[in-house]
Amino acid sequence: AEFLLDWLVRGPWRDPFGFNMPQTVTFAREATLAPLIAGGRLTVGALIALAVVAAGALVMAKTLKGFEIRLVGEAPRAARFAGFDDRRLTLTVFAVSGALAGVAGVIEAAGTVRQLLPGFSPGYGFTAIIVAFLGRLNPVGCLIAGVFLAVTFIGGENAQIILRLPLDATRVIQGLLLFYVLACDTLILHRLRLVRERPA
Repeated sequence: AEFLLDWLVRGPWRDPFGFNMPQTVTFAREATLAPLIAGGRLTVGALIALAVVAAGALVMAKTLKGFEIRLVGEAPRAARFAGFDDRRLTLTVFAVSGALAGVAGVIEAAGTVRQLLPGFSPGYGFTAIIVAFLGRLNPVGCLIAGVFLAVTFIGGENAQIILRLPLDATRVIQGLLLFYVLACDTLILHRLRLVRERPA
């Protein structure tokens, strides 16, 4: 998808009046998302995200399909023994996840950037993995983790300007968060014991 976007903004979709810069024309006002607060960057995309989180939490907690998804994720063999088609369900979840990622991209492009650029995503895909781990694969937890990591992104941008820190410092912090979460899971699931050798 990134290569396709790069080809489009450098080729057929390039702004003819953009001084040969790899970018599209600025979207028309009718094609952008309205801000919730005048002069702010928060758009109705935030409401769409909240609706998706609510729908995801409802599906995962109250429906049979949500039970199937949790069972396939936690115990694939048990899901197969129960008669669930784990391959079909996995492909369905991948398709829905990809569609939601596309919606998120549209919200970002039409709400904040308002045009397409080659470096449109500063590593959102890898950040989503950290969000999923921090949120414990729970829709509401992922929302909280996403807001927390968004703060680190904004703080990283301010640190670049004020403290002149490199952008990689933000990624290091996010990587440390993931490392500590995985380390905590390991220590919780596998109790470490110190065994002393008994004298002969």
